[in-house]
Amino acid sequence: MIVKNEEIQQQQRAPLYSVSADLLEKNKKKEFFQSFLKIVYHRLHEHSGIWYTVVANFIFSCCTFSLKLIPADMFDIMIARFIIQSIVFGIYAAFYKHYSVFHTNGQPLACMLNIFMSSGTNLSYLAALYFIPLSDINTIKYTYIVWAAVLSVIFLKDRFKFINGISLCLTLIGLILATRPHFFLETLTHIIDWTSSSSVVSMNTTAATIISTIINVPTVTSSTYYYLGVGLASISALTKAIQMIARKQLIKTKQPHSVMNFQFTFSALFVSLIYSIIRRFWQPEPYPWKWMSTVGVFIGCCQLLTNVFVAKALKRESVQLISIIGSLDIVYAVLLQFIFFHQTKSLIFYIGASLIVLSAIILSIDRHMAIRSERKNEKINDKEAEIDPNL
Repeated sequence: MIVKNEEIQQQQRAPLYSVSADLLEKNKKKEFFQSFLKIVYHRLHEHSGIWYTVVANFIFSCCTFSLKLIPADMFDIMIARFIIQSIVFGIYAAFYKHYSVFHTNGQPLACMLNIFMSSGTNLSYLAALYFIPLSDINTIKYTYIVWAAVLSVIFLKDRFKFINGISLCLTLIGLILATRPHFFLETLTHIIDWTSSSSVVSMNTTAATIISTIINVPTVTSSTYYYLGVGLASISALTKAIQMIARKQLIKTKQPHSVMNFQFTFSALFVSLIYSIIRRFWQPEPYPWKWMSTVGVFIGCCQLLTNVFVAKALKRESVQLISIIGSLDIVYAVLLQFIFFHQTKSLIFYIGASLIVLSAIILSIDRHMAIRSERKNEKINDKEAEIDPNL
């Protein structure tokens, strides 16, 4: 007992400097961990617009993909979605913000184009979903950035630059690779056959076999329905490009986003109802009220959440960066198709999709640099005006 008491006393009489050193080391670790968390939070908060965009794209892709899993007509489900969105946008714009929801702000043509092109984009996008996979639709639709740049040259008299030509070529090549792999494979095989002599027929066969293995294209010819889906997705991309130009004109006249969203959802609801009624003349069937009141309402609420996230992202990040992040829709679609349908894409599809995304990135960066240059020039002009008021 005496020995134990002596040991306890020795432990209690431990030097103070050793205790303080341990405490200092613990405090340093704690402070380092807290500072690390603060840095991470600051970085995440600083670029919160990126995360809003990523989440918004993911929600949109999941909602769109879920339509392929529901045993009901997509446009019937969309009726419920557009009803929810029209009510919310209408109440917010008319009663909360006190806007005139049918006011054109002195731009009747731009307003009509925005309404019809927005509806055309959404409805042709959904119609394409009947015929081709979501990944193909998202890849084709993402070309809208390039088409918008081309249409701006035609309608807004923008200067056609060399970089526009490069992006257009990359987009066209990417579209051929992503949507017409059979055409690419046949052309490549014919080139090999034409350039080689008859003495090396076996080498040609081997080369063609290797190419088809790498590309992993099925031997069955694509159906007419697939190309119909490609056509609808292309229409969606073109209408999206026209809508962007019209929307740009409306933003210049300070047209509120909530009014534009209400006009789009209301017109899309009207078109969906007309299609639904006409379709029942040759295909009589009851409305899927159960799916409309559950899945349709849920998708409508999710789309509202997506609109909120996109609005927050636009306040924090540039439009060009958000457009680039929009290419994640292709990735989400590929992952969802693999998870639910075990559907994989060929290597040539990824090459084509990458070229399309690259063309959009090139244009977005070029546009971002042009905007920065314009802002710098405006600041210089403002400073010169302050120095010499007579300018």
